[in-house]
Formats: sequence, C-alpha cells, structure tokens
Amino acid sequence: MTVEARQAQGGSKEALGISMADARALVADLAARRQWIYWLDLAACMVVGYTAFLLCPVDDLLSLRAAACIVLAAFAFYRGVLFVHEIVHAERELRWFSVVWHLVCGIPLLTPKFTFEFHHEHHASRTYGTAEDGEYVAYASEPRWRVILLPFSALAGPLAFVFRFLVLAPLSWLVPAIRPIVLTRASSLMIDADFERPLPPAGAPRPWLVQEISCFAYTSALLVLLLLGAYSPRRLLEAYLVIALALFVNWLRVLAAHRYEGSTERMTFPEQVLDSIDHPSVPVLGPLWAPVGLRFHAVHHLFPQLPYHQLGEARRRLAAATPPDAGYWSTEDRSLASSLRRLLAHPRKEAL
Repeated sequence: MTVEARQAQGGSKEALGISMADARALVADLAARRQWIYWLDLAACMVVGYTAFLLCPVDDLLSLRAAACIVLAAFAFYRGVLFVHEIVHAERELRWFSVVWHLVCGIPLLTPKFTFEFHHEHHASRTYGTAEDGEYVAYASEPRWRVILLPFSALAGPLAFVFRFLVLAPLSWLVPAIRPIVLTRASSLMIDADFERPLPPAGAPRPWLVQEISCFAYTSALLVLLLLGAYSPRRLLEAYLVIALALFVNWLRVLAAHRYEGSTERMTFPEQVLDSIDHPSVPVLGPLWAPVGLRFHAVHHLFPQLPYHQLGEARRRLAAATPPDAGYWSTEDRSLASSLRRLLAHPRKEAL
C-alpha cells in the first residue's frame, strides 16, 4: 500500500469512524446490479407517468382530478429521469437499459445522457466542490434569498430545455462558431450557472450528436403537430406543469443533498462524505423527493459504484459497524425540511 493510500485510510478512520478498507469489505457483496429491478422500476414509472398524463382532463386543468394527474405524472417522470444518474455510473452494464430509457424517457423529457456525463467530476477528489464541479455551489454562504428562490427557477426550466434543442441545437450546427459555446455552456444539467463544461480532446462524441438530433426531431415533431392542430395547446400546458413540478422537487432534493459548506477549494475524501447527507428515516416520502437511492447521498459518495437498490442495506451495515460517536453519523438528517432549515440557518454574510 502506498503512503497516499495509508494516509487516506487513516483519514477515513479518524473522520468517519471506519476505514475505507473496512467499509468496502462490509459492502463487497452488494456490488451486483439486479437488472430486473431497473427494468421493472422504469416500466412502472413510465406506465404510471404516461397514464396519469393522458388521463388528465386538459379542458379543466384547475380541477382536483387534473391536479392529481399532474402531481402523479410529475413524480413518476421525475423518478424515471433520475435513472440517468445510474446510467452514467454504470454505462457498460446498463447499455441496453440506456437505449430503452432514452426512447421512453430521456428523449421525450429532453434529458439525454450526454447532458449528465460531467457528473463524474462531482465524485473526483481533485474537482469535488471546486469550480470544476458543475454540481456544487457553496449555498451555505450564498445569500438566503438566492437559495429560497432557486427552486422557483423550475418555472423557466421546461422553456429552457425546448429552446436548447429546438433552437440552439440547429443553430449551432449551422453556425460552427457558436457550437463550442452551446456544448460548454448549454449542454449540462448543472446547478452552477458559472460552470463551463470541458469538451473531450477529440471533440463532441458521436453519441452526443445522435442524442441531440433525437431531441431536436422530437421537439420539431411536437411543434408541427401543434401547428397542424393535432396536438392540443392545453396538453402542452399540462406537459409544462408536469415538468416544472418535477424540476421544482428536484431543486429541493439538490439543496438537501449536501451541506454546501465548501469554499471552492479541494476537499479530502472524508470531507466530501461528511459534506453529503443521508435521509434514512423517511422511507415513504424519501423515495418520492429523492428517488433511485438518492436519499442515501452520503453512502453514494462513499461507494459511487453501488447500485441504487443496495444503498439502504449498505447504510444499515455501516451504521452497525460505526461507533455512536463517529463522524459518519453527522451525515444523517431527519427530513428534507430539517436539511433545508439547516442550510438556511448557516451563518453567512448577506449580500445586498
């Protein structure tokens, strides 16, 4: 074992209460992905989502039935979309799952995999919490009003997605000079508005273009159907409401995923874990607002390659093997509300 590895092991033992070697040994048998769970879960999400969407009475969107359909569709599609997180972490294992996911979810909801492939930087020790991490903002030191308003940016989200693929995509194909800007500044599901996505040395991979063309074709087809009167503007409004609600809930999840107490400087691996939050005590509501295992976010940062359906068991084993006064216990929060309250209560210098 190298000196660096020994130091990392010691740091984890001191900060978390368990060494990484012992932690990995605890979950070694949980690494296998049960493909049938993925397929069944995705199928259930799509059946519920599309059924609720189609049964919604678009002529009476203010009715209780319409509201119920919109909420049900939003949570179902929200869960379905977040499978992109699993796909990015296990691209080879979930290759065919990814193809089907794109057809039924990723393309129709304008969230293709290439927009989330930068996620690996969120787990890298050299980039987590820095300006190179598009999924991290020091919200604990941001003005409270900005944090409070963030979820409401979901109202512009659906329009931004359509603009990206219906307008910016073909424009960037026709005007090569703006292509790099579109790919680096408007092609990532990031939370840091200042994030500039680095491009691969060889340029944008072919799958990026295939996914981008697919989204353009889909949005173009909807536009044509709308202009021909074959697609109801009210159905389009319903789609807007469903996606906006899903984005709103996702913003709440994002704000509760970490403590966001970093300062754009590199963190050690134990610091990354301690900056992340688990919500193990909300087994019913948790999977709604933090689906596909994301309510076990600290466990996920400990073991990024573990499948989502094993994170709960991994945390139970860690909890049983960790002393009650260990630092790892600070990753647990009681609820979404408690995480948001703590984030807003964190001392900061308010900006004008």
